[in-house]
Amino acid sequence: MDYDDDEEAPSFWEQDDDVEDTDTLPQEPESPIESDHEPEEVDHQAVQTECLELFGSKDFIMEPGIFPNLQRYFQAGGGPEPVVQLLSDNYRAVAQTANLLAEWLIMAGVNITEVQKLVEEHMKKMIVRNFDPKKADSIFTEEGQTPTWLTEMIEYPEWRALFYQLAEVYPDCLMLNFTIKLISDAGFQDEIKSVSTVCQQIEVFSRVLKTSVASFLEKGEEYIKKHLPEFTNMVCHGEHTYLYTQALLSILAQDNRGGSQLKRLCQEINKCATQKGHDVTPITLALSGSAAYPRACAALSAMLSKNSLNPADVTVVQ
Repeated sequence: MDYDDDEEAPSFWEQDDDVEDTDTLPQEPESPIESDHEPEEVDHQAVQTECLELFGSKDFIMEPGIFPNLQRYFQAGGGPEPVVQLLSDNYRAVAQTANLLAEWLIMAGVNITEVQKLVEEHMKKMIVRNFDPKKADSIFTEEGQTPTWLTEMIEYPEWRALFYQLAEVYPDCLMLNFTIKLISDAGFQDEIKSVSTVCQQIEVFSRVLKTSVASFLEKGEEYIKKHLPEFTNMVCHGEHTYLYTQALLSILAQDNRGGSQLKRLCQEINKCATQKGHDVTPITLALSGSAAYPRACAALSAMLSKNSLNPADVTVVQ
């Protein structure tokens, strides 16, 4: 059975390295491999330098990226002595000091719940003061997946409230937008109705809208009075959210089951938009089917937009 030169080459070179026959010319393809060896060493050196700079930062041993960077450093041929020296010299024990002070407060008689709340409130203030959306977005670039600490944080209402607060201030932060979606996926839609970030994600907005409308239909008048302002503010956040909601509700209102309540929601949303100074008359007329009567639609649109009666328009409507 015949073999190609490429298939025999590996075993041939292993068996006889000293052969100087002209048949050994296929060695030439190995030269690119040898020429690439030096750039690899240069890359290894760059990786070591980058990792050493990270190890020299304050309390880097407490960072979540410590183990991946240690692995990169040792795979690049780095030695353990500089790592141990840098990590130990730059260890400030900020987190451990905070835990120690908390333990002292508990030993002094302060209730553990109060101590926990004190620490959490201080951490929230520090995060709000020093939050950097660019660094937050880089979390996903570096880790390539959802960090485990993020999924754990959204299980607690205190930290969810912090994400809502940050999302209002940094609506373009990808990390915060993704976190809001995680919170919605976890079933906490009732908490995020007042967050403007939710209006930028149709999937999250639809889920929150569905939950809110269902609650209005099931929980009665008191619930509607309490939660209607934040619901209408959310819907009136933008033209796209207003049109999407009104179109959906107008279709659902045609059903006899809860149709009157849904019509009321439409009217409340319309009222909120008008109070905010938005002219929603064209959308209202379009959803009411007035396009079938173009002259009457134009007359109504003119009167409603100007909020005044015009004899000529009244004559057309009659």
